Amino acid sequence: MSRRRAIVAIAIGAVMIDATLLGLIAPLLPTIEERTGAGPDALGVTLAAYAVPIAVLSLPLGRIADRLGRRLLLAVGLMVVGAGSGLIAASDSLALLVAARAVQGVGSAASWIAALALVSDTAPPGKRGEALGVAIGATGVGSIAGPALGGVAADVVSFEAPFLICCGAAVGLSVAALVLLPRDPKRSSTALPALALIRHALRASIGRWASAIILVSALVLGVVEVVAPLDLDDRLGLSSAAIGLLFAGSIAVDAGIAPLGGRWGDRRGRLVPARAGLAITALSVLLLAALPGVAGTAIALGAYGAGFSLCFAAAVPMLDESFDEAERGLAYGFQNVLYAGGYALGPILGGLLLDVASAKVVYVGTAAAVAGATIALLVGDRSKTATERM
Repeated sequence: MSRRRAIVAIAIGAVMIDATLLGLIAPLLPTIEERTGAGPDALGVTLAAYAVPIAVLSLPLGRIADRLGRRLLLAVGLMVVGAGSGLIAASDSLALLVAARAVQGVGSAASWIAALALVSDTAPPGKRGEALGVAIGATGVGSIAGPALGGVAADVVSFEAPFLICCGAAVGLSVAALVLLPRDPKRSSTALPALALIRHALRASIGRWASAIILVSALVLGVVEVVAPLDLDDRLGLSSAAIGLLFAGSIAVDAGIAPLGGRWGDRRGRLVPARAGLAITALSVLLLAALPGVAGTAIALGAYGAGFSLCFAAAVPMLDESFDEAERGLAYGFQNVLYAGGYALGPILGGLLLDVASAKVVYVGTAAAVAGATIALLVGDRSKTATERM
């Protein structure tokens, strides 16, 4: 195996573990409820405990990746993920479980940032989008594997089994990173504060486009993940397993499209797949309102997976390229903050809207908002370009 392939394999493995952890605990919530006596609010805190450190620590961790290097941050992050997973397996109280889940989140934030920066660093000239698309596709595989691993391993072996598997995988990959990855070269990172560098990146249209797409896409994902399951249960009487399979199909489409979307952006420019992704996202949410039955829902969610994938396959390298090469870690830290913010707001917004309107109204409103945001960004950037030419 060539050095570059080893680096990419380790980085993609880390991304897959991070994505797996996100959904691993969801099918185990009933068991946690039985083990700890926790109510719905406390279980919600358990889920949120993973995301909070990612939102809070991503910018400083991005700076660490730029100043100290990717290799060390990746290895330490994976070790922390392993420690958090082991703590969950050993937990006998809700407080310890929440703390362990937060530890997992800290490690995941570190390893995710370092892994994507490594993939970008090692991408061949003109193929950064494709390389990042493969990594983004790996998150889809992990997203499918997480709930499956959690549910099956816990049923067949024990509650502790899925967390011990993740612990072993994370620690093993950390050791592989230390052994196989080359030592980081000495890096010269600017002394400017992170927020000043982010403001500088956002002055360019590519930075604004990328940030808006990531934020809007994560927000829409949060809305869909709340509204669609409740709608499918109410309208079609689908079981949790059936709903899960429909979403798994959407994620599978996402994973398959991402490398193709990245390659498309490398060849035709990032805005081409970005605009297509936004348009398909808006259309897919409309289809959720319009198409009847399970087959219609499967088509709509499949289209949604394609739109979401194209958006991220374009936006992630766009955001990367809006920062200087020496600040690439900060770019991925900022991406984490944008995604976490949108994904935190989306479910809240979806729930509030569903309290006062039907699912169809929420779908149509969401599609209109995505279409409106796309048009506003297009008009705004064209106006700025025309002004700059005068």
